[in-house]
Amino acid sequence: MVIYAVIYGLNRLCYASLLLILAFFICACSSSNEPKPKPVPEIEHVENIAVVWDDNDLQSSMAGSFVPVVDNHTIFTADGSGEIFRIDQTDGTIINSFYYKRKFSSGTAVTSNSIFVTTMDGYLLSIDKVHGKINWQAQLPTIAVEAPQVGGDIIVVRTNDAGVLAYNADSGSLLWVYQKPSPPLTLRVYNTFQVLGRDVVLIGQPGGRLALLNLNTGVPIWENYVAIPEGATDLDKLTDVSVRPVINDKQICVATFNGKLACLDAISSNIIWGKKFSTSYGVLIDEQNTYSVSQDGVVSAYDKNTGAVVWANNDLQYRNLGIPVFLNNNILVIDSEGYINLFNRNDGKLVARVHSNLRGGISYPWSDGKRVVVQSANGNIAEIAQ
Repeated sequence: MVIYAVIYGLNRLCYASLLLILAFFICACSSSNEPKPKPVPEIEHVENIAVVWDDNDLQSSMAGSFVPVVDNHTIFTADGSGEIFRIDQTDGTIINSFYYKRKFSSGTAVTSNSIFVTTMDGYLLSIDKVHGKINWQAQLPTIAVEAPQVGGDIIVVRTNDAGVLAYNADSGSLLWVYQKPSPPLTLRVYNTFQVLGRDVVLIGQPGGRLALLNLNTGVPIWENYVAIPEGATDLDKLTDVSVRPVINDKQICVATFNGKLACLDAISSNIIWGKKFSTSYGVLIDEQNTYSVSQDGVVSAYDKNTGAVVWANNDLQYRNLGIPVFLNNNILVIDSEGYINLFNRNDGKLVARVHSNLRGGISYPWSDGKRVVVQSANGNIAEIAQ
């Protein structure tokens, strides 16, 4: 996996650049010694899985930045070329599309009237759902590569300097800004926050910090560290929250790169348990367990209340896995080569593996538990079901 480092502060630029150059050459010299994936074992009891429809009309875009949103059986999404698509969820037919002579950096979020995307020149756009005209645009402090999210009449955006901004969805007026000092080096991340209804938003930050904010005011309800940066160098200390926090029954689970997988009490922010862990893929939670895919591709389940290991599966280790998502009683994971993989969430066994056109990495999938809509970096969007 390629990790993009975002450097803050001109006084740190030379030092940070040197670190990155050194890291590149170290990786280049040791590439021949990198672990190789083992052959995928034969699946004993194969479960059915199908690509219901597949659409390749989108342009190739940055993996992770363009998130499909389902609204009343209609999918809204965008690509990096500057085009927004409205797609019929039943068969993948493109109902209509709007093209703009501006490159997009992320999308999409939707309200009853509008679609929201961000641009490569640092703007948040509100676009009329029906006619495609730009309702308003707001200049951001810097580019945003993470898709915006909506809660009620508020649109939330995270920029590459780790700032979180909230705008009135109807007028575009800035409501509040949340930002804390960042370490010299941070990861470029694509899934770090979660708007929960109309009241609160969970914000993952560089340096292993997690915050719960009042959505209407931006005031922190609490802030806590999931993991503490450790090590002698700035590279060693990269411990950013790089996955979207998830919540179930007043329990929040989140993970960091080069740090921990942890579950916290949503009311007090007290850490219930934590395990040394590294991921930039994602976390899932249900009534029993917390699930995650480690940076090297091991899929694991932990008891939600104690953190005890329930199962771990390394069948697809070192195969560049993507963001996990629930599909019926299984966990669906798509790797960078386009293979759709299903793991039984009870015992972790690999129960299906089917090739698809979803290659190059995926954005955060949409799922209702029975169907999954996924967009990939090579310009494909598909619906998957069992």
